[in-house]
Amino acid sequence: MKPLKFAEFKRLQKLSLNEFNRWLVALCKSMYEDGFKEGGSEFDDATILTEERLMEILLSVKGIGKNRAEQVVELILNEGASDGVKT
Repeated sequence: MKPLKFAEFKRLQKLSLNEFNRWLVALCKSMYEDGFKEGGSEFDDATILTEERLMEILLSVKGIGKNRAEQVVELILNEGASDGVKT
């Protein structure tokens, strides 16, 4: 995975929660598909994104506080399992 460019980071900061959620779901799907392209048909514990790890990642992003990170995690857990994202 490529590092996030600063311009993309600034664009993400301006997204609404709904737009950020769609971006994050698309990113997760892309990473999942990339894992299979690289021959990863089986997942080990290191490839599973846990709720705690997701919170840690979100909190490491400047501008995302605990409340926003909790909202994003909750949306992912509640809506991420479905194919569509409510707008």
